[in-house]
Amino acid sequence: MQATHQTTEPRRPSAVAPPLHAVPGAGAPPPRGRIAALDAARALGVLAMVFGHTLDALLATAVRATPGVELYWKARGFTAPLFLMVSGWAVTVAISRGRARGLAIPRGRIGRVLLLLGIGYALRWPGWGVERLAAGDVEVWAHFLSFDALHTIAVALLAASLVLALPWSRREHTWAIGALALLCVALGMLAPAPIVPGIPQLSRSIAALVVEQATGGTSPFPLFPWAAYFFVGALVGLLAGTGGGRSAAGMALVGAVLVAGTIGTGVGEMPMGHPLLFTFRCGAVLLVLAALSTVPAAWAARVAPIGRASLGVYAIHVPVVYGWSTFTGLTGRIGPHLGLGHALLVATAVLLGSFAVHLAFQRVRSGLGAAAGAVWERVGLRLEGGGRGGTETEGE
Repeated sequence: MQATHQTTEPRRPSAVAPPLHAVPGAGAPPPRGRIAALDAARALGVLAMVFGHTLDALLATAVRATPGVELYWKARGFTAPLFLMVSGWAVTVAISRGRARGLAIPRGRIGRVLLLLGIGYALRWPGWGVERLAAGDVEVWAHFLSFDALHTIAVALLAASLVLALPWSRREHTWAIGALALLCVALGMLAPAPIVPGIPQLSRSIAALVVEQATGGTSPFPLFPWAAYFFVGALVGLLAGTGGGRSAAGMALVGAVLVAGTIGTGVGEMPMGHPLLFTFRCGAVLLVLAALSTVPAAWAARVAPIGRASLGVYAIHVPVVYGWSTFTGLTGRIGPHLGLGHALLVATAVLLGSFAVHLAFQRVRSGLGAAAGAVWERVGLRLEGGGRGGTETEGE
């Protein structure tokens, strides 16, 4: 789930805003090929996300209490940080490789930002409470406006794009992104403003409730501290680039130091916004990314399509597992009653089915785009030919 849109405007030479990969002292431009570690990390994030959600919805209580599953449940806490950090890394690499500079950077990604927000709010549509929504029920509005991972990625993407649009050096961009990460962690330590369900009517503006939910409230993934993971991933993109060689060793070293310094502090019992928990999770994800840097490029290329389909798979599998509007998902149809083997089979089916639907949608969209382009071209030719008497068009 990251922006990969590239602008097509010609490169403008500028001494003020050089390309990110051409900043003095930054080394040679990165190769234009795929980044194996990034492809592998994105695919791993999709697998962890789908399997985690499905097992959460279907595993029986007795199975969850087994030692192996308990260990897995602890590891599940790294899924969202991995997803967000990989998104930040991918966005930074895409911007550094693109030709857009200045305000063209955020302009080129505003469509992606709006798409992420649109899908995020659509997935939270309370079809079961439309009447209460129309009546201004705070509880229903709070559910609808809650921030999930897509919302947080969208806002963090916009913020990172604005920073990278500034005519600064790579070092200055790095400091600015790092400052955003620290700010998100600091604000994440504050207690979120409570949503009062006892108030039946919306007594404050919707805009205020949006801000309240974006920064805390009852949101599962509020901006603070979750956007900080995205910005740490952006730092990886700025500092490590392609993630090979010394960069992978650097990620491993930093990750090991962060994990070693926090693992004995009781991070497993800390609240979501605690800086030590954030540090521990970042270190663990850095170790994972460093390990994935050893994956052969050929293997990473095979799983790359799964990673590139992350947004589509996310948007498809969430309603299937948890339901949407008035549609009952697996959590309502089956519930937490399955053994580990059956739950894993269902999770595999959800992953493959979501990926297949995504591919089918992409083919349909490509076909419609090609058909529309052909029609537009033909209409254009007819109009052009009609202006000259129609002779050339009629002969084609």
